[in-house]
Amino acid sequence: MFKKLIWTIIIVVILIAIILSLNNKNVSQPNGPIKIAALLSLTGDASAYGQNAQRGIQLAVDEFNQKGGVDGRQVDMIYEDTAGDPKKTLSAYQLVTTVDHVTAVLGPLNQNELSAVIPLIDRDQMPVISPDYVPVQNRVNIHDPILVWMDAQIEAERMARYVFDQGIRKVAVIGSQDNWESTVSNGFADAFSVLGGTITDREIVLPDSADMKLPVTKALASSPEAVFIGTYYQFVNSTKTIHDLGYGGKLFGIEVDNYLAQQTAGWVENLEFIGPDYYSSAFTQDFQKRFAILPGLYAGQSYDAANILFSFLTKDATQEGIVEQMNDFKSYQGVSGSLEINADGRTTLPTALFELQNGKVSRISDLK
Repeated sequence: MFKKLIWTIIIVVILIAIILSLNNKNVSQPNGPIKIAALLSLTGDASAYGQNAQRGIQLAVDEFNQKGGVDGRQVDMIYEDTAGDPKKTLSAYQLVTTVDHVTAVLGPLNQNELSAVIPLIDRDQMPVISPDYVPVQNRVNIHDPILVWMDAQIEAERMARYVFDQGIRKVAVIGSQDNWESTVSNGFADAFSVLGGTITDREIVLPDSADMKLPVTKALASSPEAVFIGTYYQFVNSTKTIHDLGYGGKLFGIEVDNYLAQQTAGWVENLEFIGPDYYSSAFTQDFQKRFAILPGLYAGQSYDAANILFSFLTKDATQEGIVEQMNDFKSYQGVSGSLEINADGRTTLPTALFELQNGKVSRISDLK
């Protein structure tokens, strides 16, 4: 009986040792690589953005590692696909933090995804830097995550000011119930009203609405001088319906990319929109040389997010040390321009006015 007890104890001790070994094998060792995770939408509707972000991050990682990393320690990137789904984002976050034991996280890119993991970020005190936007009221800690994307409310207000300054006083707004698009559409409408303008109609539809004829008809029936389109999901359908109904007034928007430009080439003319300003020429050249394409949306912001994290790593590569540095972070000069974090935690970056005409985007001027 005594021998059986001894053997039982020995077996239990061995099992515990094995379990501890398995749990600790992925932890970044003091002299080993520094594990960083990137949660990106690499498949699904937003895959183009995720792939742009991945390229930007990888370019930054390669440059950092080629310079020696942190005292010879290299950065080991782990890419997890979120497919733009908050539930998958939660699973990916749990995987990289509890199994891979990463030191920090880059991403995700979508407001709904980031909002889903914010409580876990705060619980774990996990340093996160994301090329994304989340309203201040939805954030537990304004210092973590650091957001490398223009505050949507401020961006919408800048566009409202521009439209008002053109002498336009009556605008109809078309947006969707997506969090970011709702913030943009309502932010524009509220700011335009405060300036003294009139919002003749506000149509906030479901992001996946199949037919935009009714809301667009209602918007145009309100006799606006211009229409502000604050939706990416319904941009193609909205502009096509506006064109088909013969509307001749001005069109304005926000953050139109090359994909939307190409999709609407047959019917959109002279639409003006606000968006992130162009990336620095050196980054554009390096990116194109490496990947044989021009950097799209999220590429430069993701590159900057990675380099902000690396600047922290060079001073203190521990999770606790990074979080402490994030508390004092206020500005950064990157390839996306001069990033500033306001006292209330809102991020500002350079924006510009662009024009969309016949499938092509051209820059008109700064828009501050």
